[in-house]
Amino acid sequence: AETLVFEARVGQPVRYKTLVFTLRACETTAADEAFEDHIAHVQVVSEPKAIPGREPTPARQVFRGWTFRSSPGLNPFEHSVYDAWLIACRVSGPESRAGAA
Repeated sequence: AETLVFEARVGQPVRYKTLVFTLRACETTAADEAFEDHIAHVQVVSEPKAIPGREPTPARQVFRGWTFRSSPGLNPFEHSVYDAWLIACRVSGPESRAGAA
């Protein structure tokens, strides 16, 4: 078994072996909510790497939808070899305006 934790930025694909993960949105619940959760819209494409001398295997979408950190089974990513879970959405703070008058 192998475990890998990776960070993905919205709109920038991340490849892991034959899978390409593209994060479309990532949100956290508001600070005043009673229950904290992280929610992400993810697209996963199966895209085998090209083998020289062979016809390339076309990419195919294997998952697209919202996933929840608190309930990974609600809308699960289902694959015969891999599992994927949302750990957290990082929310950057307001941009620094150092030097602004």
